[in-house]
Amino acid sequence: MQLVLSLSPGGTERLVIEIIRSLQLKIDSVVCCLDEPGAWAAELEAMHVPVISLSRVPGFQPGLAVRLARVIKERAIDVVHCHHYSPYVYGLLASILAPSARLVFTEHGKLSDAGPSTKRRLVNPFLSRMPGHLCAVSADLKQHMVAEGFPARRLSVLYNGIDPGERPNALQRHEARVALGFADDAFAVGTVGRLDPVKNLQLLLQAHALVAARYPEARTVIVGDGAERAALEQKAADLGVSGSVIFTGYRQDVRRLMPAFDVYVNCSSYEGVSLTILEAMASTLPVIATPVGGNPEVVVDQETGLLVPARARSLADAITALALSPRRRRDMGDAGRWRVIRHFSIARMVDQYARAYFGERHDEMARPPAAAPMAAEAMSISDATRSSV
Repeated sequence: MQLVLSLSPGGTERLVIEIIRSLQLKIDSVVCCLDEPGAWAAELEAMHVPVISLSRVPGFQPGLAVRLARVIKERAIDVVHCHHYSPYVYGLLASILAPSARLVFTEHGKLSDAGPSTKRRLVNPFLSRMPGHLCAVSADLKQHMVAEGFPARRLSVLYNGIDPGERPNALQRHEARVALGFADDAFAVGTVGRLDPVKNLQLLLQAHALVAARYPEARTVIVGDGAERAALEQKAADLGVSGSVIFTGYRQDVRRLMPAFDVYVNCSSYEGVSLTILEAMASTLPVIATPVGGNPEVVVDQETGLLVPARARSLADAITALALSPRRRRDMGDAGRWRVIRHFSIARMVDQYARAYFGERHDEMARPPAAAPMAAEAMSISDATRSSV
């Protein structure tokens, strides 16, 4: 069972779908949502994967764990993979009532750049005494979890992965630019994600205004939707750049749009390991990112992109520097794609989760690849017997 908050579009939810897709010949999967099913539930149901919603209401609900345990028993679940902290708490409580299910917990990130939670520091030492495999998606996030009371010896680092896909070509670049409505010779910055304060897109708009004052033909494309969209559109209007900023809304064809960009920007105040950064690198884009969370473990400064402080002038200067150097952009993009293929493939990620599902323990399943190559490949999932997850 994959236990999530919901299947509303997002990076974690996409990972869950890809894990299920990659293991579907070996594992009978079920997805349980604490909240509403979300828009991507239909995609899983089309794959004949059951999606169960527990329709949680605000506040802590011990009875939810009882209902979850009942589902685990009725469906003979062998493994419960909890994504994010709330699913972990409920999954852990349910596993006490249904002890035959193995527990795997992946923390994917933080909701803000705030420090460790006092409540979690008190509770987590007790929770971590229970059996289970505990993972963070970056070394930085692991340290945050340690600060919140998890013992370091219990935590593995398991990096997110993607399918690199084919290398984009000139025709795909042209078609993507036609779809977005700007010329082949315009310089375009792109970003993709949930329009949420943690993504700090107000900063990107401020930087774009500085760049556009010098290069009026520059474009910034913001792909995604969320609660901050109206505020961001108003900010673009206030800065006088509405005509050169494109808000696409939610798109399912992000990888098709990526070739339209010259540079990819992530200016979040916190990230775990961003799938869209990996997708940008796989699309041979240089990445400009803030040095927060797992970003420095993915983006190698001056090699696959630039790490810059969260200041509008610094971000604008980095964008301008790459705008003026097509060769540098090309070299960084090539290096980034190779880095994804070598260190952040979905095959590697899924093999490592398969080891967690089937009982093989690893104190450190992956090392920060910015410093050294990752650990050796995991056992093939073909070696595992079929289970219900």
